[in-house]
Amino acid sequence: MADAPDEVAAVIASDNIKRSWWIPSVFGMTCVVVLVVTTFVIHIKADDIWWHLKTGELILNLMNLPQENIFSFSAPGHYWLPHEWLAEVVFFGIYNYLGPLGLIAFGILLNAIACALIYKLTVRYSNSPYISALITLLAALMMLGNFSLRPYLFGNIFFVCTLHAMEEPSAGGRIRPVILFLLFAAWANFHGSFIIGLALILLYAAAKLTTQLVSGARNFSQVKPFLLDFVVALVACVVTPNHVFGLIFPLIYIQKAFSSDVNYLTNISEWQPAGLSTPLGQMITFYLMFCGFAIVGSRRTPKPVHIGLLVAFATFAYTSIRNIPLLGIAATTVLARHLPTTLGRTWRMLTKRTFLSILFGRLHNKSVELDRRSRGVLLPALAVIGLIVIFVLPASSGISYRSLTKVESLPDLSPNFYPRGLIVEMDKRDSINRVFNYFNWGGAFIWTFYPRGRVFIDQRNDCYPEEVFKNYFAVHRLERDWREVLDRWRIDTIAYPPNERLTKALREESSWKVVYEDRQAVLFERIVLVDEPEAD
Repeated sequence: MADAPDEVAAVIASDNIKRSWWIPSVFGMTCVVVLVVTTFVIHIKADDIWWHLKTGELILNLMNLPQENIFSFSAPGHYWLPHEWLAEVVFFGIYNYLGPLGLIAFGILLNAIACALIYKLTVRYSNSPYISALITLLAALMMLGNFSLRPYLFGNIFFVCTLHAMEEPSAGGRIRPVILFLLFAAWANFHGSFIIGLALILLYAAAKLTTQLVSGARNFSQVKPFLLDFVVALVACVVTPNHVFGLIFPLIYIQKAFSSDVNYLTNISEWQPAGLSTPLGQMITFYLMFCGFAIVGSRRTPKPVHIGLLVAFATFAYTSIRNIPLLGIAATTVLARHLPTTLGRTWRMLTKRTFLSILFGRLHNKSVELDRRSRGVLLPALAVIGLIVIFVLPASSGISYRSLTKVESLPDLSPNFYPRGLIVEMDKRDSINRVFNYFNWGGAFIWTFYPRGRVFIDQRNDCYPEEVFKNYFAVHRLERDWREVLDRWRIDTIAYPPNERLTKALREESSWKVVYEDRQAVLFERIVLVDEPEAD
């Protein structure tokens, strides 16, 4: 790939060009690829959506935020801070009015918006829509690990927007503080990852300060805008129903994540480290190696802040699987500044400036100029309209979403988190009390049975005391006192997957009997022994 010559660069920088609706843009094609793949090839997941939906319904009914763990009988009075309340209200509102397919389409759209913002961020510096498309698709691949109907989808969008603002300190002009205030005020009510946004601003401020100190400059005026951004964002994060407690909460979450004690994060898969020998760890390593290839091949000194971004978010990704998407987003600025030059040098080296190289260089320059003339929104708009039609069509239609994907409802997206047959069986019962449930099923039980029944544990990790987690894992792992734990909590029903160690152990216990079983779940009931009356 050849570098764009001066005349093409001038066209790219110019806004005085005639734009055409009919010209397909690389941006549009990238958006279409993301929408199509995430709709039909890689389905969005619905692992944790159930308790989010119930929480949103509860907030709309009460017009207030719950303060205690009302969904559980094991920690009924334990403090609960619903820090993602606005995302939960939005999710339930869409589910309530547009149904499950509407919610699925909304989740796909949120992911596509994040990818579109990544493309717009990178195209400023790459001077090549094709390089920006490649970087966007790589970031989208990294984001697939958290491609689920969760408030995290909003967090990705806010994170990209903050990265935009930090890369352009003058963006927004005089109303920049207002824009940042609104951005972080919304972020703090949608998802707890706003704390990463605050850290991002501090990282840019620290990098700018380091550059100034190394150069020997005594005027630190370039650092002040970042400090102002941080103060504005910090104040905005307190504008939540939880006020300062909402600001402190993510810090407690982080402290728990790095704790060696048994708590609500140390045993959750998405908070586990990505080891170098694991597929996810290897994906992180290859992505970082690609970033290194881009930097070294460009022969340009990287900005200190970009090195800081790679180091910081690579550390986050290796220490916690759930942070892998953030690395994919954060590294895009590095790739956008270095990858075009590196690929251009590599292409010229491989072809040695042959006729083929010159031909492809000219084609690239012409296509870049043509892409600049396009409006860019036609293809995404047509794709969205097409998807709306596909989602609205009845299942009997051969091109409907349901017929093409075989997804009829949310449980079809993550069947391991919603034991359909078991829930139908349990719903027939008059009372649902003292159920020791499998951890992953807690959200589905909350959505289906509350307030008639409450769970022992669920995925709302932060609203249970450590004792409950220790007791759960004592039973789950068949530790020495697992029977005593069940007796202490007066458990009379156990709902568990068929292949778990606990299920196999209960089959051998004379005090428990199987009352329901299918491929997904087994339901046990305690056998109550009735003393025989004494003879006269």
